[in-house]
Amino acid sequence: EKASLGFPEVMLGIFPGFGGSVRSIALLGVRHAMTMMLSGRPVAAKRAKTMGLVDDVVPERQLRRAALHIIKQAGKPRQAQGYGKEVLLHYRPVRKAVAWWLRRQTRKRVNPKHYPAPFALIDMWEKYGGHRQRMFRAEVDTVSRLLLLPQTQNLVRLFFLQNRLKAFGKGIDTPVEHVHVVGAGVMGGDIAAWCALQGIRVTLQDQHMDIIAVAIKRATYLFQKKLREPRLVRAALDRLIPDVQGHGVVQADIVLEAIVEDARIKQSLYQHLEPRMKPNAVLATNTSGIPMDTLSKGLKHPERLVGIHFFNPVAKMKLVEVIAGSSTSEDARKTAFALLTRIRKLPLPVKSTPGFLVNRVLMPYLMEAVHMVEEGTPAQDIDRAALDFGMPMGPIALADKVGLDICLAVARDLSEVTGDTVPDFLHSWVSEGRLGIKSGYGFYRYAHGRAIVPKVRSDAQTLVRLRARLIERLVQEAKRCLKEGVVADAELLDAGMVFGAGFAPFRGGVMKYVEDKEAGIEIAI
Repeated sequence: EKASLGFPEVMLGIFPGFGGSVRSIALLGVRHAMTMMLSGRPVAAKRAKTMGLVDDVVPERQLRRAALHIIKQAGKPRQAQGYGKEVLLHYRPVRKAVAWWLRRQTRKRVNPKHYPAPFALIDMWEKYGGHRQRMFRAEVDTVSRLLLLPQTQNLVRLFFLQNRLKAFGKGIDTPVEHVHVVGAGVMGGDIAAWCALQGIRVTLQDQHMDIIAVAIKRATYLFQKKLREPRLVRAALDRLIPDVQGHGVVQADIVLEAIVEDARIKQSLYQHLEPRMKPNAVLATNTSGIPMDTLSKGLKHPERLVGIHFFNPVAKMKLVEVIAGSSTSEDARKTAFALLTRIRKLPLPVKSTPGFLVNRVLMPYLMEAVHMVEEGTPAQDIDRAALDFGMPMGPIALADKVGLDICLAVARDLSEVTGDTVPDFLHSWVSEGRLGIKSGYGFYRYAHGRAIVPKVRSDAQTLVRLRARLIERLVQEAKRCLKEGVVADAELLDAGMVFGAGFAPFRGGVMKYVEDKEAGIEIAI
């Protein structure tokens, strides 16, 4: 049920080599093979069988028996999907039309200057798709060229950084079978749902059943999207248990609090939770910036408190910050690492300082953009400058998505650390209820959840200037965090900013970008 197959090479800046691109097209047909290679997304095992990628799908205990059965049949090999009707797609006029459509669809997701690999694959197939041997040779040449590009080198570096984060949770003999989540709001409910999706028993507590019901409804949608089969969806829902009274506290290996971001309210909750927890259970908080030493005041066992900071949306964001205070035990940290590894997240150990890493670096970047708007710069130009650099979303659009009330609160909390000031107009907007997407009006107006963006654009030089100013503010704060030891080294900082803040992956991270820039390595925009 958990098996999946795919071609992830595009995530490394290349595409399947050693004849892989040629053979996959012959085996699966152009449509299936190109979709898998261009997206890098895996398919479930049963889907792989339907597509013709594998001969059969069986439980692991039956692998040997199934293999022997196939061998003993010794019949005619099955017809590959790349033949039959698919043959028409290999004729040059049809290839050109299909290649045009593939480029158009791929450009909706990525910039060819930032991520050239998928476009190189399309070009190669368009030119040589009708000549098997020539395509084999072209594959060697094209993949070899891609391997030398700085984008590819940076993406390969990120692959190893991702493995480094995964390693924090490996080899830890601390089973986490039951998680109790307090707070069924968007974050708490989604954390609970994700844990249940990964096979963990979860009890979800809130003051009112109506709030938990909304979280269960969102979880059902997530399970249906990810699992599809009704019996698997039912099993996941059975693992997610509503618990208004909080009975799960006494059984849980981890009690995770995801309530309002107020230190006194959290401390008050801990007074009720701590006496009921198992002796070896861990108390975790999803705080986005309150130091652990502040939250641990009043605890009889402060060594059990650890920060586990998820990012929104929980189902999409890989990175989770793990925060240890001065009293946090190594066992508590290891338990957090073990949980995150089991639920397929990337744990990043960070120092317990205001804002931790991601928010600490991201907020000055957002405030710089807000000050630009205050100075009269059109919001759409600021966002376009960031998108051209390679960010997944412009800072103004991101502020509207997060919520201007949240941005204001975080910016005020971090102002003493970052030195940023908050423009007066932002205070006014929030007090008037102008909060971004959730109110339908922020920096942009929204209709059906989509921004109404004016199409007026500034000249290229203005965009270059805006881009330089935005990124320089982000770089400055990242350097300060590294100097203050918020993370152990530049590699972990880069991993945090790419996987947690979406910093342009093809640039390899903030510090790698600085290193490349100083070395005169520039990636086209």
